[in-house]
Amino acid sequence: MIEKWIPQYSKLEETKQNEVREQFDALDIKTVERVYDKTYVNQTEVDLSSVEEVPYVLKSELDLDAVSEAADKAVRDGEVAVVLMAGGQGTRLEHPGPKGTFSFDGVSLFELQARQILKYKNEAGELKVHWYIMTSDINHEETLLFFKEHGFFNVPEENIHFFKQEHFPPLTKDGELMLTAEQNIMLTPNGNGGIFSSLKNSGMLNEMEANGVQHVFMNNVDNVVVKVLDPALVGLHVTENNDITSKSITPKSGESVGRLAIMNGDKGVVEYTELPAGSEDKFTNANIGIHMYSTNFLNKAADGEMPYHLALKKLEHLDGELSVVKEEVLKFEKFYFDAFKYADKHNTLQVDRKGEFSPLKNKAGNDSIETAAKDLTEEGLI
Repeated sequence: MIEKWIPQYSKLEETKQNEVREQFDALDIKTVERVYDKTYVNQTEVDLSSVEEVPYVLKSELDLDAVSEAADKAVRDGEVAVVLMAGGQGTRLEHPGPKGTFSFDGVSLFELQARQILKYKNEAGELKVHWYIMTSDINHEETLLFFKEHGFFNVPEENIHFFKQEHFPPLTKDGELMLTAEQNIMLTPNGNGGIFSSLKNSGMLNEMEANGVQHVFMNNVDNVVVKVLDPALVGLHVTENNDITSKSITPKSGESVGRLAIMNGDKGVVEYTELPAGSEDKFTNANIGIHMYSTNFLNKAADGEMPYHLALKKLEHLDGELSVVKEEVLKFEKFYFDAFKYADKHNTLQVDRKGEFSPLKNKAGNDSIETAAKDLTEEGLI
């Protein structure tokens, strides 16, 4: 059985064979086989025969005083937690280390978010907001060390909770598992859609609920101007008692960014390239990865089935002769918006791009260090 999945197994030394056998036995091999068959061997196109705009509300249409008051009360009562997705490295920025450690004028992306959480300390110096940070195997220890070296950015250490993103094995195009240079079965992060099961399986979701958390503000580490716990978004979410409240911006004409949409009755995100020809500019809610979730929804999403999506990546691994090669292989990822179908109530708040969205993706050009620094300066954040 194991040789079918790892043809080089018999060439490993006995101690390594035992280690690899243990790693293999820990895999849900039936799921691996099913995912390979469904997403690669018998892959089918996504049915986009019916795509509609999502219902949304403009910030100018809100009673900002009322929603802000509701948001402030919920946050200060400890009903709202913050979840940060920070599993990536700064490779594309040519930054050695976790992306969240990238700094502008000595202020890291982590600190930019911590400062906003600290605003909710009460007069006695107590902070009821808990911060849950999802790392990955490649940056977990470095992230923890960075927080310790910076005194947890003055956020009480007991308010910060780190957990790791879950993994799924990539495969060769022949459907075989791969070995790393260290002769271990290769595993890679299972995509941002793994956030829900990672929260639950790590015990974080249970801990939230035990602490009275009812709502979660979730975002990515690379939006440098994100408004953490934005009162408009939080207030809209809690006053409407939504399962999900998403934040969107109006996309530029032809901008290649996913759109929040309803596909065959289910809410989700459609990639720009998948939108019906000629209708691209009719979908006015660009997804910027900022969402409020109820803890009830998080439980449903964690327990619900979510599809894997195929990505072709060049990864180093051992060939049949145990030599390191770099070849195009199959990587499987979940997308968080595939869980939106489990929400009964989902609203969207559309806001201006300025001061809300400035992603740090590249060293130069669009969404770069230069554009991020410019936006941070204009917003008075550095």
